[in-house]
Amino acid sequence: MANTIKKQVVLIVDDNPVTRMLMTQALTSTELQIVEAASGEEAIVQFTLYKPDITLLDVSMPGMNGFECCARLRALPKGVECAIVMVTALDDVEDIEQAFESGATDFITKPLKWPLFKHRVRYILKANRTLQELSLNKNKLAKAQSIANLVYWEWDFESEFLECSSDMFDMLGFPKEMNLTVRSALKKIHPEDRTKLIIALKQAIYEKQSYDIEYRIIRSDGSVLFVNERTDISFEYGQWRIVGTLHDITSRKQSEQEITYYAYYDTLTDLPNRRLFIEQLETAIASAKRHQAQFALMFLDLDRFKYINDTYGHHIGDEVLCQSAQRIRECVRDSDLVAKANYDTDNRVARLAGDEFTVLLDDISRVEQVAEIANRLIGAFSAPFFISEKHLHISISVGITLYPNDGHNVETLLQHADVAMYHAKEKGRNNYQFFSESMDNYLKLRLEMENDLRAALSDDQFEVYYQPQYDAESMAIVGLEALLRWRHPTKGLLTPGYFIEIAESTGLILSIGNWVLMQACCQVRQWQQESGCAYRIAVNLSASQFTQSYLLETVRKTLEDSGLPPETLELEITETAMLKDTAETIPLLFSLKKLGVRLAIDDFGTGYSSLSYLKNFPIDTLKIDRTFVEEIVTNSKDCAIAQTIVQLADNLQLCTIAEGVETSEQADVLRKLGCAEFQGFYFSHPLPVSQLSLLLKH
Repeated sequence: MANTIKKQVVLIVDDNPVTRMLMTQALTSTELQIVEAASGEEAIVQFTLYKPDITLLDVSMPGMNGFECCARLRALPKGVECAIVMVTALDDVEDIEQAFESGATDFITKPLKWPLFKHRVRYILKANRTLQELSLNKNKLAKAQSIANLVYWEWDFESEFLECSSDMFDMLGFPKEMNLTVRSALKKIHPEDRTKLIIALKQAIYEKQSYDIEYRIIRSDGSVLFVNERTDISFEYGQWRIVGTLHDITSRKQSEQEITYYAYYDTLTDLPNRRLFIEQLETAIASAKRHQAQFALMFLDLDRFKYINDTYGHHIGDEVLCQSAQRIRECVRDSDLVAKANYDTDNRVARLAGDEFTVLLDDISRVEQVAEIANRLIGAFSAPFFISEKHLHISISVGITLYPNDGHNVETLLQHADVAMYHAKEKGRNNYQFFSESMDNYLKLRLEMENDLRAALSDDQFEVYYQPQYDAESMAIVGLEALLRWRHPTKGLLTPGYFIEIAESTGLILSIGNWVLMQACCQVRQWQQESGCAYRIAVNLSASQFTQSYLLETVRKTLEDSGLPPETLELEITETAMLKDTAETIPLLFSLKKLGVRLAIDDFGTGYSSLSYLKNFPIDTLKIDRTFVEEIVTNSKDCAIAQTIVQLADNLQLCTIAEGVETSEQADVLRKLGCAEFQGFYFSHPLPVSQLSLLLKH
């Protein structure tokens, strides 16, 4: 059926029936609907009923004249959009001015020239429609700019005044009636950012070079906005002009800052977390090496903390951790024996994980100084914890390692401090131990593990387990993550936590990783063919794999040999690995995308804090780290982080997968936040091929 074309409505208002008849005859066509009115009062009624596109209004009518009627029509719904043409025999300039003042669009003088009348009306209708479309587009643009927090401005390089959208006055905190100048606008720029903007403006003026920068605006009420300003320079009608847009990115910056904080700090104790601590330790090593100084690293562990958690619950355990952090912080803060390095005093204390804390003591000249502080720490835990009307007693075991005597890098120092701490526990807890050569058995065990690891490759001791990934709504299995297991001949089935660090440091991870990739792709392809379902397989890439020169060819050959559809392979990469060398990373990621595979950021939120890479890298999926899921039900900060990640992913049209979902309560919270997929023990443990084959059949 053909679409019905809506007719344009013409309202003819004239007290002379002959004139109305002649006008109607002149305008009669299939495109127009004619409505008549014999007076101004009747015109208002007809206008309300038919909402005409054009009104032909006689000026001289008994009762309500055309001028008054025009003004009344303009006040009605659609009165502003309608074209109103005054039809008058008057040719006095004052009458014509009065017609326009009353709201007339145009006027036609009598006697009417009938051959031209029809064309004149059609021209006015066409012109009015064009004006309506322009107005509609302008309103749409203004609305879009408002939604996007976008304002614009123009400057001709010569005048002191800026032309700008009305929203820019609101953004800067200026009244709309003022004349905005370049100088007054610059005064609103944060003092630390003003020089950067002035340099950019000078380059625009003298070099005709556009710019794209971010800076802060301080509004009249003292609030700070983060904006992104982009400009374009053009030469039009013999004059240079610069046009700029300001995009309010305050929300994005706040999200970045929030994620930055939670990426660097522990949400429970507000102490630096493992990532920040590692950076601090690297800084301390560099400084001590440069100044040929000595520093101490303490590794603290709460004794029998698991007993408190199991007996009184995690809420009591969390409070113990918070109060413990405060006691450790106060002991270090009160010490006048410890010199500051390049970080704040409080930041020398960190929560490494669980009930493990670390303390950095910089510029130590005597070992006795460290022993004094260790005794002070142990003494601080002699007093009971008073929590929820309960007196709880807990002690600490402290392991101490010294730079440079006990190690020259982060891994060695941490390893030796950890060994010393376990030695303190073996000595009965509630004491401290310095690392010594007699504790070197750990390193021997490590060497033994390395030798076993090399044999594992040749003896086919590795296996791939698979953990299902479930759709949050349908609860159907949509993907699988390949997880490496080592069936050690004497130690049994080992997870990567026991051996992956050794595999990384020895370079064995490359061979192991390539083996896992091929095994997983071949197995999942078999499941796809058996079930007819396009299951997705996620395979972790280690930092070493990601930086190898032949990764792209390895993935391509694996896809060809296994027959796996590229879109069902998802490569998981950590933020740290991706951002190690972006000059090489970005081309590699885009090359992998050309193969058709998906790319996921593993453990999102625990690595680099800047979000700028998300717009530059072709990422498909963000995996919410289990550390944010573990306490999401009881910890509002963890919930806020997860919500921020999900919202960020939604805005960037990325998928989200929550790792480590172990309870129905966690799943419910994540589902309400909008997380797309789940993975964790609540749904399924990692399973061997035989067990997962049975699960997929059901």
